[in-house]
Amino acid sequence: MSTPIRRRRPWATRSCRDCFGWGWLDRPRCKACWGFVAKATGGHCEVCDREVAAQDGVCRLCRRQATLIAGPDNKTRVDLTAAARTGHQLFIVGTLRPRGGPRPRPEHPADRPPDHLLHSARSRWRQLPLFEMARDLRGVSSMAPLLDPELAAVLEARAGRIAELRGWPPRTLGSVRRGIRILCSVHAVGEPIRASTIAQLTHNAVPSNHVLEVFEDLDVLLDDRPDTVQAWCDTRLEFLAAGIRAEVDAWIAILRNGSRRRRPRARSTVITQLRLVQPFLRERTAAYTTLRQVTRDDITSWLSDRPNRVHEASALRSLFGVLKKERLVFANPMRGVRISGNQVSVPVQLTGLEVDAVATAAEQDPALRVVVALAGIHALPARRIRALQLDQVDLPGHRLDPAGSNRPLDDYTAEAITDYLAHRRRRWPNSTNPHLLVSRNTATTTTAVGTFWLDRLVNRLPVSLDRLRQDRILEEAAATGADPLHLAHVFALSAKASLRYTTAVAESVAEQT
Repeated sequence: MSTPIRRRRPWATRSCRDCFGWGWLDRPRCKACWGFVAKATGGHCEVCDREVAAQDGVCRLCRRQATLIAGPDNKTRVDLTAAARTGHQLFIVGTLRPRGGPRPRPEHPADRPPDHLLHSARSRWRQLPLFEMARDLRGVSSMAPLLDPELAAVLEARAGRIAELRGWPPRTLGSVRRGIRILCSVHAVGEPIRASTIAQLTHNAVPSNHVLEVFEDLDVLLDDRPDTVQAWCDTRLEFLAAGIRAEVDAWIAILRNGSRRRRPRARSTVITQLRLVQPFLRERTAAYTTLRQVTRDDITSWLSDRPNRVHEASALRSLFGVLKKERLVFANPMRGVRISGNQVSVPVQLTGLEVDAVATAAEQDPALRVVVALAGIHALPARRIRALQLDQVDLPGHRLDPAGSNRPLDDYTAEAITDYLAHRRRRWPNSTNPHLLVSRNTATTTTAVGTFWLDRLVNRLPVSLDRLRQDRILEEAAATGADPLHLAHVFALSAKASLRYTTAVAESVAEQT
């Protein structure tokens, strides 16, 4: 009688029935789970609520998850119920057993020098995600257990140091530390933290801009904030043909990044240039597929009836000049095109009633009084008023040094600045912003106030800052005999601007005589 042949189960890539480990198996369970079944004392896991071999009410999968959460150096303090809160981390069979010599003792944050805590975070192992999923921080509490306490300690130390340097109030520092704990409670060890996730902290009443400042220059931060200029171009220039869009993109790249002979332009300049050329591109994209087809007659005929033709011609000159330099067009159609300038307005002095109204409105706010003094007495433009720093104001020596032009400081301006500095010390006593004018948003930073803040401040005045500045320059021109060189030296004007004011004074004198 022949002995029957016992057929073995075929080897295949499958998952274990008990621990769900993925591997090359010839039976329903992996080798480790077969050994665990032999020592099992029950058939139900109280943690994951499965009918599976368990020892003291906990299956092997929940035990492996608890060991993973506790870390390799926790031999006794292992919470076997951790899987009920964190879920299970799947693995490949045979990869959980440690290999090599003894593990090095992890460096404790208290053992590091303070500079290391403040300026860097140690690179650690991290598991690559299978897919990217957006975080939702709404409902996350800062009291949740930290998944990465080491990173939280480093970031809180950096936040304390930055708070000292920036003069953050205790409430701001507390909010920033609360945001750090929220982030470290939802990000595992070594997992990068995205800037878009930090931006969600505003829903938790946390200043996300200050939290981003704490994460600055750290490898753990993944800056995924969208490019606003590129988003603007994708929205506003989607009507362009493919060939024209490629040429415009090349121009935008030169504007933003610069080249060997061109400086990079500011974001506001790039957007302004794009707005100026957008009507021309919209009109020509229906007839042309590339800007190489544009002729000089097309440009001159289009600019002839444009109300802002001087600025639009300048933007088109920049566009075709870059394309010709990059050899994307055969000839520059703007070469030789001359556009007459717009009618220049004649500066007019303020009336007595307007001067009295400005003085009355300036007394309502210490910051507004400083702005009126700088614009109406020293003829500073708005951009220089916003950029004026504390070290450029010498109150004991009665000197003012805006943009390197050392000039005497009059009593009215000195008194206005003194009153404002007293107001600033009362409102923001710990502010370290180097600029003279600060706001609620810039008091804890090092940036200057924005144009929106200054525009809202001067809306209380009956005239604009430009009118105040023009009145001061006209007064100086009348007192010095309309000397354009004197105006150019005192107020840092160009030759054309100086002649504009001297001509206005000369015409006013001629009318009076």
